[in-house]
Amino acid sequence: MRIAIISVGNELLKGDTVNTNASYIAKKLTEIGHEVRRIIVIPDNVGEIADEVRKASQLYDFVIVTGGLGATHDDVTNEGIAKALERKLCVNEEVYEYLKGISDNEFAVRKISSVPEGAEIVWNDVGAAPAYIVENIAVMPGVPEEMRNTFEKILKRFERLEYFQEEVRVDGYEVQILEELNKVVEEFPDVEIGSYPKLGYVIVRFSGKNKVRVKKAVERFRELLGKRV
Repeated sequence: MRIAIISVGNELLKGDTVNTNASYIAKKLTEIGHEVRRIIVIPDNVGEIADEVRKASQLYDFVIVTGGLGATHDDVTNEGIAKALERKLCVNEEVYEYLKGISDNEFAVRKISSVPEGAEIVWNDVGAAPAYIVENIAVMPGVPEEMRNTFEKILKRFERLEYFQEEVRVDGYEVQILEELNKVVEEFPDVEIGSYPKLGYVIVRFSGKNKVRVKKAVERFRELLGKRV
Protein backbone atom coordinates (compact mmCIF):
# COMPACT_ATOMS: atom_id res chain seq x y z
CA MET A 1 0.00 0.00 0.00
CA ARG A 2 0.94 3.63 -0.54
CA ILE A 3 0.80 5.38 2.83
CA ALA A 4 1.01 8.94 4.16
CA ILE A 5 2.02 9.77 7.73
CA ILE A 6 0.74 13.00 9.25
CA SER A 7 2.23 14.24 12.51
CA VAL A 8 0.26 16.92 14.34
CA GLY A 9 1.87 19.27 16.85
CA ASN A 10 3.18 22.81 17.20
CA GLU A 11 6.05 21.40 19.26
CA LEU A 12 7.28 19.44 16.25
CA LEU A 13 7.32 22.51 14.01
CA LYS A 14 9.18 24.54 16.63
CA GLY A 15 11.84 21.89 17.07
CA ASP A 16 10.99 21.37 20.73
CA THR A 17 10.18 17.70 20.11
CA VAL A 18 11.91 15.29 17.74
CA ASN A 19 9.47 13.46 15.47
CA THR A 20 10.46 9.93 16.45
CA ASN A 21 6.90 8.68 15.85
CA ALA A 22 7.07 9.19 12.09
CA SER A 23 10.41 7.42 11.75
CA TYR A 24 9.20 4.50 13.88
CA ILE A 25 6.02 4.09 11.84
CA ALA A 26 7.80 4.46 8.49
CA LYS A 27 10.44 1.88 9.39
CA LYS A 28 7.88 -0.67 10.58
CA LEU A 29 5.77 -0.27 7.44
CA THR A 30 8.77 -0.45 5.13
CA GLU A 31 9.97 -3.64 6.80
CA ILE A 32 6.75 -5.41 5.81
CA GLY A 33 6.83 -4.15 2.23
CA HIS A 34 4.60 -1.08 2.27
CA GLU A 35 5.55 2.25 0.74
CA VAL A 36 5.52 5.45 2.77
CA ARG A 37 5.10 8.24 0.20
CA ARG A 38 4.74 11.29 2.45
CA ILE A 39 5.58 12.38 5.98
CA ILE A 40 3.78 15.63 6.76
CA VAL A 41 4.07 17.77 9.89
CA ILE A 42 1.29 20.24 10.61
CA PRO A 43 0.26 22.54 13.49
CA ASP A 44 -2.55 22.06 16.00
CA ASN A 45 -5.09 23.75 13.76
CA VAL A 46 -8.46 22.23 12.85
CA GLY A 47 -8.55 23.67 9.34
CA GLU A 48 -5.03 22.56 8.42
CA ILE A 49 -5.58 19.09 9.88
CA ALA A 50 -8.79 18.72 7.89
CA ASP A 51 -7.20 19.92 4.65
CA GLU A 52 -4.14 17.68 4.87
CA VAL A 53 -6.06 14.59 6.00
CA ARG A 54 -8.71 15.02 3.31
CA LYS A 55 -6.09 15.39 0.60
CA ALA A 56 -3.97 12.49 1.84
CA SER A 57 -6.94 10.14 2.18
CA GLN A 58 -7.79 10.76 -1.47
CA LEU A 59 -4.23 10.43 -2.78
CA TYR A 60 -3.04 7.41 -0.79
CA ASP A 61 -4.32 3.98 0.17
CA PHE A 62 -3.97 4.64 3.89
CA VAL A 63 -3.23 7.59 6.17
CA ILE A 64 -1.71 7.43 9.65
CA VAL A 65 -2.14 10.44 11.94
CA THR A 66 -0.43 10.96 15.30
CA GLY A 67 -0.81 13.62 17.96
CA GLY A 68 -3.45 15.90 19.43
CA LEU A 69 -5.81 13.43 21.10
CA GLY A 70 -5.64 14.72 24.67
CA ALA A 71 -7.88 17.02 26.68
CA THR A 72 -6.05 20.36 26.44
CA HIS A 73 -7.04 23.36 24.32
CA ASP A 74 -4.57 22.49 21.55
CA ASP A 75 -5.69 18.87 21.21
CA VAL A 76 -7.88 19.35 18.14
CA THR A 77 -7.04 16.37 15.92
CA ASN A 78 -10.42 14.70 16.40
CA GLU A 79 -12.18 17.86 15.27
CA GLY A 80 -9.91 18.04 12.24
CA ILE A 81 -10.51 14.42 11.25
CA ALA A 82 -14.28 14.83 11.64
CA LYS A 83 -14.22 17.94 9.47
CA ALA A 84 -12.10 16.23 6.82
CA LEU A 85 -14.58 13.35 6.54
CA GLU A 86 -17.71 15.45 7.09
CA ARG A 87 -18.70 13.34 10.08
CA LYS A 88 -20.05 14.36 13.47
CA LEU A 89 -18.00 14.08 16.64
CA CYS A 90 -19.75 11.58 18.91
CA VAL A 91 -19.02 10.42 22.43
CA ASN A 92 -17.99 6.77 22.32
CA GLU A 93 -19.82 5.24 25.25
CA GLU A 94 -17.24 2.51 25.91
CA VAL A 95 -14.40 5.01 26.03
CA TYR A 96 -16.48 7.40 28.14
CA GLU A 97 -17.32 4.75 30.75
CA TYR A 98 -13.71 3.59 30.88
CA LEU A 99 -12.37 7.12 31.39
CA LYS A 100 -15.04 7.91 34.00
CA GLY A 101 -13.56 5.06 36.00
CA ILE A 102 -10.18 6.77 36.19
CA SER A 103 -11.12 10.47 36.20
CA ASP A 104 -13.92 12.67 37.51
CA ASN A 105 -13.05 15.52 35.13
CA GLU A 106 -16.18 15.53 32.96
CA PHE A 107 -14.77 17.97 30.41
CA ALA A 108 -11.61 15.90 29.85
CA VAL A 109 -13.50 12.62 29.69
CA ARG A 110 -15.99 13.92 27.13
CA LYS A 111 -13.32 15.55 25.01
CA ILE A 112 -11.10 12.48 24.84
CA SER A 113 -14.01 10.11 24.20
CA SER A 114 -15.46 12.26 21.38
CA VAL A 115 -14.37 10.70 18.08
CA PRO A 116 -15.66 10.90 14.50
CA GLU A 117 -18.95 9.06 14.04
CA GLY A 118 -18.44 5.41 13.09
CA ALA A 119 -14.82 5.23 14.24
CA GLU A 120 -13.49 1.86 15.38
CA ILE A 121 -11.70 2.18 18.72
CA VAL A 122 -8.19 0.76 19.19
CA TRP A 123 -7.54 0.63 22.93
CA ASN A 124 -4.53 2.33 24.46
CA ASP A 125 -3.05 0.17 27.23
CA VAL A 126 -0.56 2.77 28.54
CA GLY A 127 -2.52 6.02 28.39
CA ALA A 128 -5.97 7.60 28.40
CA ALA A 129 -6.70 8.56 24.80
CA PRO A 130 -7.50 5.60 22.53
CA ALA A 131 -6.52 5.32 18.90
CA TYR A 132 -9.15 4.72 16.25
CA ILE A 133 -9.67 3.84 12.61
CA VAL A 134 -12.19 5.59 10.39
CA GLU A 135 -12.42 4.98 6.63
CA ASN A 136 -8.79 4.69 5.41
CA ILE A 137 -7.35 6.68 8.31
CA ALA A 138 -5.78 5.53 11.58
CA VAL A 139 -5.41 8.14 14.32
CA MET A 140 -3.11 7.58 17.30
CA PRO A 141 -1.85 9.49 20.35
CA GLY A 142 1.36 11.46 20.01
CA VAL A 143 3.06 10.28 23.20
CA PRO A 144 5.62 7.79 21.80
CA GLU A 145 4.84 4.98 24.25
CA GLU A 146 1.12 5.31 23.58
CA MET A 147 1.64 5.56 19.83
CA ARG A 148 3.71 2.37 19.78
CA ASN A 149 1.18 0.51 21.91
CA THR A 150 -1.71 1.32 19.58
CA PHE A 151 0.28 1.18 16.34
CA GLU A 152 1.46 -2.38 16.98
CA LYS A 153 -2.20 -3.44 17.13
CA ILE A 154 -3.02 -1.61 13.91
CA LEU A 155 0.10 -2.94 12.16
CA LYS A 156 -1.15 -6.52 12.55
CA ARG A 157 -3.91 -5.69 10.07
CA PHE A 158 -1.45 -4.86 7.31
CA GLU A 159 -0.56 -7.59 4.86
CA ARG A 160 3.10 -8.62 5.03
CA LEU A 161 4.57 -8.18 1.56
CA GLU A 162 7.89 -9.35 0.13
CA TYR A 163 10.69 -6.92 0.99
CA PHE A 164 14.45 -7.40 1.09
CA GLN A 165 17.26 -5.06 2.07
CA GLU A 166 21.05 -5.24 2.16
CA GLU A 167 23.70 -2.64 2.98
CA VAL A 168 27.25 -2.13 1.80
CA ARG A 169 29.70 0.02 3.74
CA VAL A 170 32.39 1.78 1.73
CA ASP A 171 35.19 3.72 3.40
CA GLY A 172 35.81 7.19 2.03
CA TYR A 173 33.49 9.75 0.46
CA GLU A 174 30.41 9.56 -1.71
CA VAL A 175 32.08 11.40 -4.59
CA GLN A 176 34.60 8.53 -4.85
CA ILE A 177 31.92 5.95 -5.72
CA LEU A 178 29.58 8.00 -7.92
CA GLU A 179 30.58 6.32 -11.19
CA GLU A 180 30.05 2.81 -9.85
CA LEU A 181 26.88 3.78 -8.00
CA ASN A 182 25.28 5.40 -11.04
CA LYS A 183 26.12 2.37 -13.17
CA VAL A 184 24.36 0.01 -10.77
CA VAL A 185 21.36 2.36 -10.55
CA GLU A 186 21.12 2.29 -14.36
CA GLU A 187 21.46 -1.50 -14.57
CA PHE A 188 18.96 -2.24 -11.79
CA PRO A 189 16.02 0.18 -12.16
CA ASP A 190 13.80 -2.23 -10.21
CA VAL A 191 16.00 -2.03 -7.11
CA GLU A 192 15.81 0.99 -4.82
CA ILE A 193 19.34 2.18 -4.11
CA GLY A 194 20.12 4.85 -1.53
CA SER A 195 23.48 6.39 -0.65
CA TYR A 196 23.97 7.76 2.87
CA PRO A 197 27.25 9.57 3.65
CA LYS A 198 28.60 9.28 7.20
CA LEU A 199 31.76 10.61 8.81
CA GLY A 200 34.54 8.89 6.85
CA TYR A 201 32.39 6.26 5.14
CA VAL A 202 29.24 5.74 3.04
CA ILE A 203 26.36 3.30 3.56
CA VAL A 204 24.75 2.17 0.30
CA ARG A 205 21.38 0.50 0.85
CA PHE A 206 19.76 -1.84 -1.67
CA SER A 207 16.11 -2.77 -1.28
CA GLY A 208 13.19 -4.17 -3.23
CA LYS A 209 10.54 -6.85 -3.49
CA ASN A 210 12.71 -9.30 -5.47
CA LYS A 211 15.41 -10.87 -3.32
CA VAL A 212 17.39 -12.20 -6.29
CA ARG A 213 17.53 -8.79 -7.95
CA VAL A 214 18.55 -7.07 -4.72
CA LYS A 215 21.39 -9.54 -4.21
CA LYS A 216 22.54 -9.22 -7.82
CA ALA A 217 22.63 -5.44 -7.50
CA VAL A 218 24.77 -5.75 -4.36
CA GLU A 219 27.10 -8.22 -6.10
CA ARG A 220 27.44 -5.95 -9.13
CA PHE A 221 28.26 -2.95 -6.94
CA ARG A 222 30.90 -4.93 -5.07
CA GLU A 223 32.31 -6.15 -8.36
CA LEU A 224 32.65 -2.59 -9.70
CA LEU A 225 34.29 -1.37 -6.50
CA GLY A 226 36.78 -4.21 -6.44
CA LYS A 227 39.22 -4.01 -3.53
CA ARG A 228 37.65 -0.82 -2.19
CA VAL A 229 34.95 -2.79 -0.39
